[in-house]
Amino acid sequence: MPSNPHIFAIRPYQPGKPIEEVEREYGLHSVIKLASNENALGPSPKALLAAQKALTRSALYPDSTAFTLVQKLAEKHKLPEDHFVMGTGSDHVFMLLALVLLNPAVNAVISEYTFPTYAIATHSVGAELRIARAGPGLGHSVDHLLAAVDPSTRVVFVDNPNNPVGSYLPGGEVERLLRSLSPDVTLVLDEAYFEFANAPDYVSGLEYVGRYPNLIVTRTFSKAYGLAGFRIGYGVTQPALVDLLKRVRLPFSLSHVALAAAEAALSDHAHLNKTRALIETERPLLAQNLARMLPQVLPGAGNFISARTPMPAQDLFVMLLKRGIIIRPLGAMGLPDFIRITVGLPDENQALLKALSDILG
Repeated sequence: MPSNPHIFAIRPYQPGKPIEEVEREYGLHSVIKLASNENALGPSPKALLAAQKALTRSALYPDSTAFTLVQKLAEKHKLPEDHFVMGTGSDHVFMLLALVLLNPAVNAVISEYTFPTYAIATHSVGAELRIARAGPGLGHSVDHLLAAVDPSTRVVFVDNPNNPVGSYLPGGEVERLLRSLSPDVTLVLDEAYFEFANAPDYVSGLEYVGRYPNLIVTRTFSKAYGLAGFRIGYGVTQPALVDLLKRVRLPFSLSHVALAAAEAALSDHAHLNKTRALIETERPLLAQNLARMLPQVLPGAGNFISARTPMPAQDLFVMLLKRGIIIRPLGAMGLPDFIRITVGLPDENQALLKALSDILG
């Protein structure tokens, strides 16, 4: 079939194994999924109620401008409404950025271990992908990122906190990167796990949007807000870039249901605080217990923990599947001896630890 040759450079994204597939494959009736960094508490009840009400408008096209949600986001972040672009998840915004900023004559820079969609977006438009070496903790290194930038670089993708490693760049390092980049290089700061980063030196990129026109910060409703199945996220940047992104975004890409759920979730501060409290309590406990069984546990700033395994990660993954627990082996992300575990509810975390103890002895 005739096709653009650069499409063959794309390595298809490998999502976490769904619960239904594991139940069918292993004949199980109760499966715990700790693979995709979803919200263990689920969505806000207010979001579910709003989504149900929105179903009555299913015969009509949704508001393509996401007017009400953008208003709420602008109020929340204390920025003008023309600084926001909506997408079906933040990964949709990455694809829009690739369409606007990249082409076969230029390149994008990513770190060695990072979210795979950046590579997919880059290759989808035929641009070169340049990979910077990871830092000592396997996360981003500003020095290595800058060393990979050349005169043809137009985009640098940085997830902060990082997925899959879980590390983060302190605010000072983010600003050093911004100061060092040429104005014609756009820094894409993916803050999908922003709500879980509680280190004193972690600073959101939104603090820098007003001073650096070549910065876009992306956020998602998939993680802390528990709306992964609704597919909704957004980017925050200067109006000139927002205008370009809107030119290539498909109209009506966000459904009535997703918009209503996101609007309600944004207003449910109690549910967000409960989600954060769960992670702040369970993340250190889970890391401490994993450290008793696994050779290396990486410090985590998201709602997950990554760790080195004493056996091939894929083998451990399969052994846990047979016990009804889904985790994420990281071979597809370049780390064949590492797994990533979503922080779940207390009983889910205990079930995982018990299964690991049975397997590893």
